[in-house]
Amino acid sequence: MNKNSDLNELREIYSEMDEEGKEKMVAAAAELLGVQTNLSGTLNTAKATPRRLVSGYLLSGLFLLFIAYIFWITLINPALLMIDTTPLTMIWIIVTAICGIFFIGVGLVSFILRKLSVPWVIFAIGAGILCLDPRAFTDFIGIIFAVLIITTQIVQGKQGKTATV
Repeated sequence: MNKNSDLNELREIYSEMDEEGKEKMVAAAAELLGVQTNLSGTLNTAKATPRRLVSGYLLSGLFLLFIAYIFWITLINPALLMIDTTPLTMIWIIVTAICGIFFIGVGLVSFILRKLSVPWVIFAIGAGILCLDPRAFTDFIGIIFAVLIITTQIVQGKQGKTATV
């Protein structure tokens, strides 16, 4: 069969349905196609193409990196500029700073392995902020939060649920 005959057949089926059936069909098609609904429940016709999604994530990541560099690295944390640090300390600071930026991004996007609920978004942003601080105590707390988020995502994924608190 070609696309036109399939489309005509679907149009005939749709025209013969009652209103409840039409709503169910539209909802099922929207779910299959990944079309999101807005707050009023109507379909959002502006499709998010993969290019648009990737460019949005890249722009938000670059913006976050710019803000982190200007305000955090240069004004508050000169350790990341290698001022009065040893090589081992520098490696630790860079690794935790990358983890911090990653988890702030996870919180802003509210997704890591699957969609995060609001409390987990707050935990992710908090973990990221704590990891950005070069002190070991805040790094360990941030890493504990990050491990808690990832562990919960893995466990909830095996159960097939969205992460909730």
